[in-house]
Amino acid sequence: MVIVATLALSTMVSNHIVMPIWLAVGQSTVQQSGDVRNVVILSRRLSILFIIALGYFYYRASGGSGALAAIGTISFGGVAQFLPVLLGGIFWRGATRTGAILGLCVGFAVWLFTMLLPSFGPEAVFSLATFEHGLMGLFWLRPEALFGISGIDPTVHAVFWSLALNTLAFVVGSLVSFPAPMERLQGAQFVNVFEHSSPARAWTASDAGSEDLMIMAQRILGPAEAQAFFRAQARLQEKSEGLPEPTPQFVQALERELSASVGAATAHAMVAQLVGGASVSVRDLLAVADESAQMLEYSSQLEIKSRELSDTAEKLRSANEKLTQLSYQKDSFLSQISHELRTPMTSIRSFSEILRDAEALSASEKTRYASIIHSETIRLTRLLDDLLDLSVLENGEVTLNSQRGSLRDVLDLAVTTAQAANTRAIKVERDRAAEDVALETDLDRLVQVFINLITNAQKYCVADAPKLVISVVQKWDHVMIDFIDNGSGIEAASRALIFEKFSRLPGQGGEGAGLGLAICREIITRLKGDIIYLPDMSGTGFRVTLPVPKGGVWDAIAEDAASA
Repeated sequence: MVIVATLALSTMVSNHIVMPIWLAVGQSTVQQSGDVRNVVILSRRLSILFIIALGYFYYRASGGSGALAAIGTISFGGVAQFLPVLLGGIFWRGATRTGAILGLCVGFAVWLFTMLLPSFGPEAVFSLATFEHGLMGLFWLRPEALFGISGIDPTVHAVFWSLALNTLAFVVGSLVSFPAPMERLQGAQFVNVFEHSSPARAWTASDAGSEDLMIMAQRILGPAEAQAFFRAQARLQEKSEGLPEPTPQFVQALERELSASVGAATAHAMVAQLVGGASVSVRDLLAVADESAQMLEYSSQLEIKSRELSDTAEKLRSANEKLTQLSYQKDSFLSQISHELRTPMTSIRSFSEILRDAEALSASEKTRYASIIHSETIRLTRLLDDLLDLSVLENGEVTLNSQRGSLRDVLDLAVTTAQAANTRAIKVERDRAAEDVALETDLDRLVQVFINLITNAQKYCVADAPKLVISVVQKWDHVMIDFIDNGSGIEAASRALIFEKFSRLPGQGGEGAGLGLAICREIITRLKGDIIYLPDMSGTGFRVTLPVPKGGVWDAIAEDAASA
């Protein structure tokens, strides 16, 4: 028995280990059979000596022939570690090389710990404390009672746990890894072995047919590139139409072309399956090619989705920052509106009580108190009008009164009204000739917008000599009116929120609820125009863009003025 086992092992070592290494090192160009024979004989003799030496070493280390007799059972337990990988490779197409290696490593490690090393006995490899208390003092790592399970025959215990953990590692490793193209081809052959059990025939290049090669190439290269390659090969074979003949030169060129897309090994294997006589069906090959194409397409879609998600995340961050600022502005607005409402109401109530309760008031005092009540009432009314104005505009309930008029007249009225209502003077520069523009819109609402912009310049321009330049530029179908002062401008962090209804501009005279620019934006939007902040100016600048009527509107205005 020892002689038979030793000879078998030495033959396997020489055929499957020594010869492949010897040929790979540089002896692949052997010209005499004697060279190979000498290498085989020498390797087998050395293998026999090595195996006998290992047996003798185990005999001496195990303590006698009794332990040597048990080596057969231990060996069968070690060989059994190939069983999960063997069965998985035959029946499970999802098995992978990574899972197989992981399962074998875990299985042999457990077999070594629970079966081989304990066979040497206590104090040989493992101490008596390891047998009783576990490796490194861990109770669940006892060689003959793994995970704390005792009372089982040591051989059954070792075989059970080694195969169980081997199988678990094999399955988990296969699930978390993905098979390479060659592994998928091998899986198709092994798993579907009964579908390919017909008598094998020798394939030649012409057996596969150019049509099968064309289908496979299209699945990998794409229809356009595959057809262009086949047409070029047909021209090289001096064929004016049809597919090229599957000559060895053509097959070699096709393999090189496919290797640029799926790799040299996979391309060689796939072409060999069609022209080399392998038993894998064309259906399996096309399934693998379809799977590869789907993986590439899915990978491309994932990259696109990843970029879209990154863009969306950036937009969400910007929106979140703006919402945070708006929330802060809302809180400020509520605080400010409460203050703005409470202040005039308090004044009205206080002076009303004085007029009601005081009996010895002179006529001048009564007049002064009544004037204060009147001014505070106007202030309160103005604030409520702004709130109602904004609410009506946002809900779309406003009714526009379209009129014909001149931009120059609208600006005249706005400048006069703003300067009369504000005690802080500002110099206004205009080009009245450029303002000779005909408009057909709601002139009253437009005056309201212009008054608000001029008033803001009066309130917030911090220059020593405040100045506002109103310039007008007319295009064919629209007119642009710029309001630019010589102040310090608006900070970049505040520009995105200046047209929001919860925003107030800081600066001198910063009273009010901060609704002016929000109302201006709503009005201009209803007038089919636009209002923007001009960031590149030395001071604060706003631009109002309005549509200009076409046709004879200006002529009608001129006729109306002449008749008047």
